[in-house]
Amino acid sequence: MKFAVRYIFAAFALIAGATLISCNTLNHAELSKPELFKLEGLFPSVANQSATFDQSIIASPVLDWSQGKPLLIVPASNGIIAALDTKTGTVNWQYRLPSPEGQDVQLVSTPALIGNKLVVVYQCIEKGERISHRVVVIDLIRKQIDESFPALILAAEKWVANGNSTVKFNPSTAFSHSAVKHTIKSGSQLGYVYVSFGSSGDTQPYHGWIFEIDMDAWQKKGAKNAVSNTLVTTPEAECPVTMSYGTQEMICGGGIWTPAGIQIYAAKDDFELLVPTGNGQINLARHDYANTVMRIKPGLKFDSGCDEHQCANFNPANPDIKCLESCKNLFIPRLAAGNTPIKPANKECDNKSFWECLAWMDYDLGGSTPVKVNMNNGRSVIVQAGKDGGAYLIDADHLGIQHDRLQIVEVCGTPTDPCKLGWAGMIVTQPVLTYIDRVPVVVIPTFSPDKTHPAGLVALKIVLENGQPKFKHFWQFPDPANPGSLQSFRTQPSLPVIATLGKQGDPSVWVVDISTKGTVYGVRIKDGVLIAKAEMQGAGRPLSSPVIYDNHIYLASVMPSTNKSMIEAYRIELKD
Repeated sequence: MKFAVRYIFAAFALIAGATLISCNTLNHAELSKPELFKLEGLFPSVANQSATFDQSIIASPVLDWSQGKPLLIVPASNGIIAALDTKTGTVNWQYRLPSPEGQDVQLVSTPALIGNKLVVVYQCIEKGERISHRVVVIDLIRKQIDESFPALILAAEKWVANGNSTVKFNPSTAFSHSAVKHTIKSGSQLGYVYVSFGSSGDTQPYHGWIFEIDMDAWQKKGAKNAVSNTLVTTPEAECPVTMSYGTQEMICGGGIWTPAGIQIYAAKDDFELLVPTGNGQINLARHDYANTVMRIKPGLKFDSGCDEHQCANFNPANPDIKCLESCKNLFIPRLAAGNTPIKPANKECDNKSFWECLAWMDYDLGGSTPVKVNMNNGRSVIVQAGKDGGAYLIDADHLGIQHDRLQIVEVCGTPTDPCKLGWAGMIVTQPVLTYIDRVPVVVIPTFSPDKTHPAGLVALKIVLENGQPKFKHFWQFPDPANPGSLQSFRTQPSLPVIATLGKQGDPSVWVVDISTKGTVYGVRIKDGVLIAKAEMQGAGRPLSSPVIYDNHIYLASVMPSTNKSMIEAYRIELKD
């Protein structure tokens, strides 16, 4: 997940790179003329100047009703929590997160909203080093820290598989990028919060960590009793890397870093967590689960369910398929029948297996969030996208069964058109789900940092063929036959969101294509038709989730000319 640090600290380089790749020649009219809706700028404008921020807005904004009216909570990366008026963009109130003297705050994870409480995880930095990771609760009515939840400084220590040593949570190499997630548990008043960690730039030693926080215990018994359980994805006391990035050697790692966060779904007896992990070490006997999807129970209880006999002598570079298929609660990616091996143009994978190539190129599963899909026949499947450009269709009852894998965007680069951002992959997102004529459809944003391969939104139907779930290509926007498809979506776009607008109520997907001036698109899902678009004032923000409320769309953005961040708002209006 080298992508994480470069994304966070070099966002402007990504934007500049996207501009360089497109050569500023994209005529958006070429993509097709928008129909049905127009996007009327609300703020910033002459009438509504709105607020700007000195630091980036990396975490996604959150809609709040605690003041009796809609406010947009904006978590700036320097620890400013601002509540903006949704009509004018002006600051209704703001609060600065506390830190020890001489330390700076860095806020990257999207907070969780629990009624009128906002749960925020952030890191304190001194002279460039992360000193601690903290969790606080903000009372949105009082507009300050809720003192009934004493500040929580995260720490953990877990035994390695053989019980001979331990691995400790290391604040300096841990990084909170994933959204904070909340769920209600039977018998609990405030429920549980899950805070996840990966790394910043794959700096070793690092691991994937999850903290389960009991909100009731935190409030009633204090910070010492707040963390009910922890989980580490690669419980290794030593990370003996010889290269700059340990994930290329498949050592330690396994960070949990997808910006949209882990997913929580109802289960028969309670709920379950679906947790995608980044590249690193996978060794079933040592309980190392990098580059997988893990199904974890409440209390952070995990049992891979892999057959010990089938998985004896597990080889991470070339695992036995029967072993992978035996795992009930663990998905390990692999090519499907008929898939072409991944061969980047730089030839760095020519002598590597599929799994070695994923590690070497940083093509992990951990960048994208899974989505669970209920089918009409009563079965459920999971869609997981990978940075390798593949979409994986997984059995939801038995994760080891891979029903399908479809390469939905080609590997970036050619011998004459090298990939500009090879470490970034081609997909980092959260697929969105809807149903068209009772058939499930997922829409997955893709990108390609070259001038050769089309990219954009890819819609896939999930159908039954001979009783088995399969992907069926539905549509792609922009159309690959259109020259604009080689100039748009050259770097990581925003996360997508679904909205139902207009009299007919057709679901549409909305996404921002990042460039010096970003472009917001609305695309009708039933046929892939462009229904709205607008050129933004700023660049937009990669991997930020738009907020759609009351026929308005709110987008995190940045002005490359000033480095000022802001929220851009547009009114979605029907055309005459």
